[in-house]
Amino acid sequence: MITERSKLSIVILLLLVTVAEQQAPKGKKRAVDPEAYLDACGITLLHGYACQEHSVLTKDGYILKMQRLSGKGRGRSEKAKIGQPVFLQHGLFRSSIDWLINRPDQSLAFLLADAGYDVWLGNVRGNTYSKQHVSLNPTMKRFWRFTFDQMAEYDLPAMVDYVLDFTNHSSLHYVGYSQGNLIGFACFSEAPDWAKDKIKSFHAFAPIAFLGNVKSAFASLRPFFWFLNWMLEQFGKEFLPKRKFVRWLGEKLCAGRAAFLCKNVLLLIGDYHPKSVNATRMPVYLAHSSDGTSTMNVAHFGQLLATRSMQKFDYGFEGNMKHYGQPEPPLYHPERNPVPTAMYCGSDDLMSDQLDVKRLSEQTRNLLGIYEYEGIHHLDFTWGLNVVSTVYAQFMQVLSAQCA
Repeated sequence: MITERSKLSIVILLLLVTVAEQQAPKGKKRAVDPEAYLDACGITLLHGYACQEHSVLTKDGYILKMQRLSGKGRGRSEKAKIGQPVFLQHGLFRSSIDWLINRPDQSLAFLLADAGYDVWLGNVRGNTYSKQHVSLNPTMKRFWRFTFDQMAEYDLPAMVDYVLDFTNHSSLHYVGYSQGNLIGFACFSEAPDWAKDKIKSFHAFAPIAFLGNVKSAFASLRPFFWFLNWMLEQFGKEFLPKRKFVRWLGEKLCAGRAAFLCKNVLLLIGDYHPKSVNATRMPVYLAHSSDGTSTMNVAHFGQLLATRSMQKFDYGFEGNMKHYGQPEPPLYHPERNPVPTAMYCGSDDLMSDQLDVKRLSEQTRNLLGIYEYEGIHHLDFTWGLNVVSTVYAQFMQVLSAQCA
């Protein structure tokens, strides 16, 4: 149970970290597990799988990194035609490592590779793997002027088109987690003809689109909506950057009397059940627990919390007139999504609330099914060991049926 005092401490703490992260100590603590220091391909290769890293250029100049996995024994340079491509997209503050965070028999990317699928891991602008641009750099405010609007408009289409061009397939299966679902619903509803041709099925883990009933610590941002906008105007760059944040967190918060703050920060990033994770891998979870995004994107989530609607970024009256030609930000219309969609939901997910999922499902016209699981929290969908025989097993069955 997160008290109001804890929620307030989380918000203040995270805002201070974002502002002051440049003054964080430069020392590095040695983790027990070497995977805490490896990147996505490093982890993949460590377990004997082949991994390729690909660079994808968006129409507005961002350079995104994708990783491609193939099963053990397959060549790294092989243009695999082993099976249909499956594209996995991470959530907010996350990266492609989410799909590799546990052991191979417990991580979805490895399980899919073992099953013969052509596995592609996406990374949206602003995280560790996607901090390049043809003319901007991360020290510039302009680099960070984006939200999930731009991820849906530019990042997702660019990555999907790249995968299909590279593999010579006409369509792929899309798997989203948390924010990965939000950009999926936004993209597919804004470009339904494109989505109908190129996305064979959409699998939404911990689906979010509406945030009206969020109960996680992330809901703490709702009353601080005005402060987030002020933060955006004053600083407007990166929110929770990976290396400095994790270093500061590990050295200053995760020991002694302040340990409860460390737990609360992880709850803000996404709630999980302590008994569902591999306790011996906490250094790995912590090392990859936050991968940053733009302050503007966090402000956009704050707007969704405040308005309880699925809408584009609100720039204010003058900004909206400039960007949209109307005083209010346009709404997204998930009912325009033409892709066959399956939703996988946890009964104890405080971020993807059942009422919000119900609202979303009622607006999803091509619904394959809603699969609900008892005792599953938000981060369990990627961190949890309890999802392997439940969520992942069900997903594999649904995916196989859509591959026919």
